[in-house]
Amino acid sequence: LVNIQYLIYGGDLYVIEVNPRASRTIPYISKVTGLPMVDIATRLMVGQMLKDMPYGTGLYKQPPYVTVKVPVFSFEKLLGVNSALSPEMKSTGEVLGIGKTLEEALFKGLLSAGFKLDPHFKSSEKGVFITVNKQDRFEVIDLARKFDELGFRLYATEGNAKEIERLGVDVTVVGKLCDDFNVLNLLEDGKISYIIMTGTTEPNYVNDYIRINRRALQLSIPCLTSLDTANALADMLASRFNQHNTELVDIAHMRTKREVLHFAKMQGSGDDYIFFENFDGSISCPESLSTSLADRHFGIGATGIVLIESSEIADAKMRIFNADGSESGMAGNCMRCVGKYLHDRGIVPKMEMTVETESGVKELTLYSFGGDVRSVRVNMGKAELSPEKIPVKLDGDKIMSRKVEIADGEYNISCVNMGNPHCVVFVDRVDRVDISEIGPLFENDPLFPERVNTEFVRVVNGNTLKMRVWERGNGETLACGTGACAAVVAAVENGFCSKGEDITVKTRGGELVVNYTDDTVYLTGNASLVYNGTVEL
Repeated sequence: LVNIQYLIYGGDLYVIEVNPRASRTIPYISKVTGLPMVDIATRLMVGQMLKDMPYGTGLYKQPPYVTVKVPVFSFEKLLGVNSALSPEMKSTGEVLGIGKTLEEALFKGLLSAGFKLDPHFKSSEKGVFITVNKQDRFEVIDLARKFDELGFRLYATEGNAKEIERLGVDVTVVGKLCDDFNVLNLLEDGKISYIIMTGTTEPNYVNDYIRINRRALQLSIPCLTSLDTANALADMLASRFNQHNTELVDIAHMRTKREVLHFAKMQGSGDDYIFFENFDGSISCPESLSTSLADRHFGIGATGIVLIESSEIADAKMRIFNADGSESGMAGNCMRCVGKYLHDRGIVPKMEMTVETESGVKELTLYSFGGDVRSVRVNMGKAELSPEKIPVKLDGDKIMSRKVEIADGEYNISCVNMGNPHCVVFVDRVDRVDISEIGPLFENDPLFPERVNTEFVRVVNGNTLKMRVWERGNGETLACGTGACAAVVAAVENGFCSKGEDITVKTRGGELVVNYTDDTVYLTGNASLVYNGTVEL
């Protein structure tokens, strides 16, 4: 085991020095792989053959984790110190990030090293500054595309900006440090979230790099000099990991092999969820599980995941997690699927059952055909209309057709809590609503302290509504059970429909039937099994 320092100069490779010792990397590798690296190396040095050791012969299995080592520097705490790196060791510590995927491990490592990371940057005031040397400009095109798709504003020096503009995206040209408009101005104004910077060893460039890097360190803004790391960062941001949906790994009790979980993929009116039995409590971090598996392109794909657990006050308990890992208090469509799951598998062999949720115990009535449950009616409970129960920062006993400003627009909103907070907006043409643009504005508006689901609803007639929905943590979904209930409640309260009657809510995923009474709200719809499967984590 040796540390080797290389130098490439004039096309020739030089070895500066060789240190016969194990670096801090070796204990990390030994820990996460379970391989005693020092012992193996020592045995090799005294003449034993690697083929005679029980490693690398097919017996060794790939670890169930991905790990990332992130160095920690203290330039921002040491005034007057040159922050240019050299062969001298200047890191003052290292962080080990452990996750099921590279993105999760990288998020943990960078966050623990002190960098500010927010996977949900959408504001035009957040941007990425790009300046790379000529040979890297071809690679930076795809990187710029990733950040643009994440909603970041792009800033670049002149030569880089010309290359990036070939993508057909907007990019702001930033001058050198001697110019009036430069990257330091943007850093001070809080408009830069990440810096991607490679370059030459010319003295003027090195001096500029040191000034930019020092200020970025003081502001805890990641400054990346490797395009591989920058690409990994972009992929990590796209994966939606945050402090609330990453798995807490006990380094003293790490898994020795990948875990195999059985699941059922089910859907109700187009709302599809991944269902896991968790009666033994073995699934300890459903937030991370949902973030990984609910991904439509790199996972199983679903609106979210559902854990079915034991309950002391009902026949079973369900916990719902959105695609971003946040926990939901209620989901009417997946609750119907829970009823079908429990009945068809003989866990609760009854046509009427109770299910515990974060928003209380709900009563289910099941309807079967040929022995399999086809549809379910759920007693969703009483609709909450008071602003503090929703919650929404508005005065009054209830919020119905109240005029408010969201971002730069003016809307009439009606607010209802059906286990989740909902904001209903009645419109003339549902299909013309740019929900991908407007939805996030509602979800993250300060008016709604716990974020909000937003339903855009057209009143077809007194017994029919047409709805599209933007769900907090999920984006637009094909249907939303609690959203359909909220839409009917708002329609009745605004005088568009009558209380106590069955009202059909048409969604992109199918039809739901809602009945709003003085005592409760009933939701009826289909429940289907898509397939059973296993996943290895």
